Amino acid sequence: MDKLVKEIGPKFGENYVLDSKLPAHITLKIPFNLRNIKELENFLENFVKKLHREEIEIVGFDNFRRFVVFLKFNFSKSALRIQSNLIYEIKKINEIDIDKHDEKWHPHATISYGNTENSFNHIWNYLKKLEKPHFKLYFDNITIMKELKNKWVIHKEFKLN
Repeated sequence: MDKLVKEIGPKFGENYVLDSKLPAHITLKIPFNLRNIKELENFLENFVKKLHREEIEIVGFDNFRRFVVFLKFNFSKSALRIQSNLIYEIKKINEIDIDKHDEKWHPHATISYGNTENSFNHIWNYLKKLEKPHFKLYFDNITIMKELKNKWVIHKEFKLN
């Protein structure tokens, strides 16, 4: 995925994902502000104890409203349940608001964001010429990421069993 981001951004002038220095990931909960991160760390430490890694598949490319281009994933029912249970349980932390995107989750990994109609067409036509990605990997961690000085960094990772 990193290779695609590094290739597509400069090639088509859509550098948001590249400029944000965002590590490759699948968002489980949209960004939020939190004063006491220790409460979230404790919650996630306990939450992952009862979870096992799940196999997931990358099955091609897709887009949201021709504005976001992403790798499309297939998640098993048990992998999907991890995210829905996370959202259900995380509501108990007072400062964390749940958004409609959290509850109607669409697993994906962003390749390009903020596309104009013109750049989307160029990117989409380019991707259609590539071999459709199809491979398996594991959903094996939940990670807290923090934005520091316009750059996203990994704060702490919680491994699934």
